[in-house]
Amino acid sequence: MLVDSVFGPWTPDLPDLNNPGVTVAHNVTPGVGSIPGSVTYGPMKRASVYSATSMASRPLGTAVGQDSLGTAKVYGGCATKLYKVNPADQQWLDVSRAAGYATADTEQWRSAQYGSAVIMSNYTDAPQFIDMNVDTQFADLTTLVQGRYVSVFKNFAILANTYDPFDGAKTNRIRWSADGNPFDFNFSVATQSDFQDINDFGSITGVVTDDYVWVLMQRGIVRMTYIGAPYVFQLDTAWNGKGCSVPQSVVTVAGKTFFLSDDGFYQMEKGGFSNIGIGKINKTFLADADLSKAHRMSVAADPDTSLVYWQYCSKAATDGSPDRIIIYNYDTGCWSDADATSEIIFNAMSLPWTIDQLDVYGTIDDIPVSLDSAVWAGGKPMLWGASLTGDILVLGGATLQATIETQEQHLINTLRMINPQTQGDRTTVIGVRPFYEGNGATASLSVGTRALTNDTVEWTPIKTAGGRKGFAYFRKQSRFHRFRLLLNGEWTQASLLQIEANPAGYR
Repeated sequence: MLVDSVFGPWTPDLPDLNNPGVTVAHNVTPGVGSIPGSVTYGPMKRASVYSATSMASRPLGTAVGQDSLGTAKVYGGCATKLYKVNPADQQWLDVSRAAGYATADTEQWRSAQYGSAVIMSNYTDAPQFIDMNVDTQFADLTTLVQGRYVSVFKNFAILANTYDPFDGAKTNRIRWSADGNPFDFNFSVATQSDFQDINDFGSITGVVTDDYVWVLMQRGIVRMTYIGAPYVFQLDTAWNGKGCSVPQSVVTVAGKTFFLSDDGFYQMEKGGFSNIGIGKINKTFLADADLSKAHRMSVAADPDTSLVYWQYCSKAATDGSPDRIIIYNYDTGCWSDADATSEIIFNAMSLPWTIDQLDVYGTIDDIPVSLDSAVWAGGKPMLWGASLTGDILVLGGATLQATIETQEQHLINTLRMINPQTQGDRTTVIGVRPFYEGNGATASLSVGTRALTNDTVEWTPIKTAGGRKGFAYFRKQSRFHRFRLLLNGEWTQASLLQIEANPAGYR
């Protein structure tokens, strides 16, 4: 008998037996399935060098913007310098202030755009700005206050989790500039520049804006509403008792903000909050992640594919560099994970290339992505990465080997649905046929079995699928079966396995 086993969502937190999805979805991306409840998985590409360049030390944050002519600008920072990507040669060009910087080990550069200015702040130094229309050098935005987080709301520049010479470190303080003047942080009723300390929720861990200012804190989220002078902003508790525990996890895309709390991943949209990882991946992620190295986490969103990528250090990352990525499709609510192949990932915009500039790659075989990729056209939102030394990377290299493992199935029950006369409770699996696309790609399979749910799973030797019918052939009898699919080469999508099985082991 032939049994179709469609791929479901990755739900490793649930028991293996009769799991509604798959238990492993590694080096794949989750897409839309052909039937309700199913998932079509796509390939995960290795990061490849877009520009061989360097920074003085490990990259610690990036910024992206467009000048008044719509020209894309990309900036980045390390511990001691700020850079821009020079469009002439795609190299990091030092545009630091003359005094340089002294970013602390666990801090990052965070950014926001105010008109034609990009503001970057690392908490250790005065917040910096560069006018993208001039684009020559960063300078101090203000020397009155430093902040871990920077944002922009209407005509206000905002700094949060601050330090100033008068009050010292105020991790619960949010401070805003004069209305219409991001350089003026002097307190004034006339200009509306002021601050507010928010008590009871711990430290501020992020600031995001839409029609309101949302202040993410360790144990809550506060909504700031602009009401004008003399109070400027009204503060209301939006969520009490739960907040953002990892500042590096915050990302906003398509009107949705995602972040990691102490019990898993959350989505915030229009003042509503939902736990997007519960019953799916929260327990697995929290058991795997080394949150003592949470400052090495980076996050980026790809609006073209509705995917968010969190790159992090697992407990197996012995050298302190991120080694894993967890991926979320915010349209379908499905997850997957992958190997990290860069030091950080970030959102950027492509810079225009000419045919002559492509000579830096040597032969056409060495070009990191196909010539029809949007990476070669200017102004296209892109997902980029960087190496430990500052090489700029794109996720367009060779396809990583994918692994998908199905749930554990008591196949005899499925056979009984096909033929009610079927007897017994054991099954012999004869063959497995994968359904995937990609000319030249190859698929290999293994069957895992056990007689009892508390037994150790035994896996067969790996068999390659092929031949005229596309099967990998086995003869494996047991009560419970699961299936492992390995995909290699340039495959494009995978959707299901077809299992040939017969009843066995009854009298």
